Amino acid sequence: MTISTAPVSDPVGTDAPPAPARRPPRPGRAREWWLGAALVLPALVLAVLFKLVPLVRGVLTSFESSSGFGGSEFAGADNYTRMFDDPMVLTSFRNALLVVATLPVWIVLPLILALLIHQRSPGWKFFRAVYFVPYTIAPIVVGIMFRQILAPDGPLNALLRFVGLDPLALEWLNGRYSALFSLVAVALWSFFGLGVMTYLAGLATIPEETLEAAYLDGAGFFRRLWSVVVPMLRPTVAYWSVLCASGVLIWLFPLIYALTQGGPGDATMLPEYLVFLTTFQFLDRGYGSAIGIALFVFVAVLSIFSVRHMFTEGTRKPR
Repeated sequence: MTISTAPVSDPVGTDAPPAPARRPPRPGRAREWWLGAALVLPALVLAVLFKLVPLVRGVLTSFESSSGFGGSEFAGADNYTRMFDDPMVLTSFRNALLVVATLPVWIVLPLILALLIHQRSPGWKFFRAVYFVPYTIAPIVVGIMFRQILAPDGPLNALLRFVGLDPLALEWLNGRYSALFSLVAVALWSFFGLGVMTYLAGLATIPEETLEAAYLDGAGFFRRLWSVVVPMLRPTVAYWSVLCASGVLIWLFPLIYALTQGGPGDATMLPEYLVFLTTFQFLDRGYGSAIGIALFVFVAVLSIFSVRHMFTEGTRKPR
C-alpha cells in the first residue's frame, strides 16, 4: 500500500500572515482631549453668549412689531418688505457700496507704506511708530478731532488758502459727496496703521536676499512690490482684505456719530447708524433689528467671498 505524500491544504489558513496586533490606546490621549476641550470651552461659551444668542434674539425681534416702550406682537415678514419701500434704507446700502468701492485704497496704501518702512527708507523708525499711533486713539476722539480740522474755517482750509489753493477749501463735512469720502478718509487714517503692522509682520518672513536680488537686477520700487512682495504675501494680503471688507461696514459708527450723524441729509447714512437711529431714537426695535439682520447678511456675503479668495490664494502653489 502506497501512502500519498502530497501536501494537504490547510482549511483554516494557518499559512496566512498574522493580523497586526492592535495598538493599545495611549493612556494620555484622553487627558489631552479633555485638556484641549477645557481650553476651548471658555471661548466657546463667550462666543455663544455674546455672538450666537444676540444674533438669534435679533432674528426673532425682526419678526415683531414694536413701538415705543410698549409690548410687541408678531408681524411676520412685514419689517423686511417695508425695507424695500424705505428710501432711507436703500440710500444707506447704496452708501455702503460706495464705501466698499474704496477697499483697494485700504489694501494697497498700507502695503506701500509697510514696504517703505521695511526697506529702511529715511526716517523709517519714526514713521513705524507714527503710523500706528492713530490706531491707538479711540475712534470717537478721532471723530471729534477731525470735526474741528475739517470745519469750513478749520486748520485744513486755512492751510489750503494760505498756499493759494482756495478752490480746494471745501465744506468737507457738509457736501453731498465730499462728506462720505471725508468720513472714509478719516476712517482710513484711524485704522490703516493696523494694516501697516500686519504687512510688516508678513514682510519679516521674506528672505532679505530675495529683495536684494530684485534690487540688484534693476527692479524699481513698484516692480519689486508687484512682482516680488505681493506674490509672496498673498495670504497676508488676503487676510487684511477680509478684515477690511467686513470692517469698513461695522467700524464707522463712532466716526459717523462724532463727525456727521448721518448728514448732511442722508449723505453719510450707513446701515449700522440707521440701525442705531431706528432702534434707540425712534424706538422701533423690530424694524431696527430687521435692518441689522439685512446688514449682517450683506457683510456675511462679502466676507464669504473674501474668505474664499483668501483660501484660494493661500493654498495656490507658486509657479
